Amino acid sequence: MSHPISEQQHGVGHVVPLKILCAVFVALTLLTVLTVAASEVNFGEFNLVIALCIAVIKASLVVLFFMHLLWDKPFNAIVFVGCLIFVGLFISLTLLDTGQNQGTVFNQQAQDVKHVPLKGE
Repeated sequence: MSHPISEQQHGVGHVVPLKILCAVFVALTLLTVLTVAASEVNFGEFNLVIALCIAVIKASLVVLFFMHLLWDKPFNAIVFVGCLIFVGLFISLTLLDTGQNQGTVFNQQAQDVKHVPLKGE
């Protein structure tokens, strides 16, 4: 008696050359150094945008090469891009509201609280 599940052959999906994996590793390392360097510089209101752009590039490299999305079915790439669009939409809608409340949050603190200047102020 044969089992239909055991007759199916499961081969290796895709073997990525070591040269490509090393190049992605170097790119991720450089982007991590860039993230740390960008955190030391004050870009004003663009700090969040720059940090998110670097994070999206790093996540895309991981998804494309280490999770083999580059060689997978195109539908999975569409789902990934759609998720990125929705995350960007949710973050941008959240940031639209932060400017309206910025003046009221710190003005309602107790009188005894002293303002401690942060680095760069």
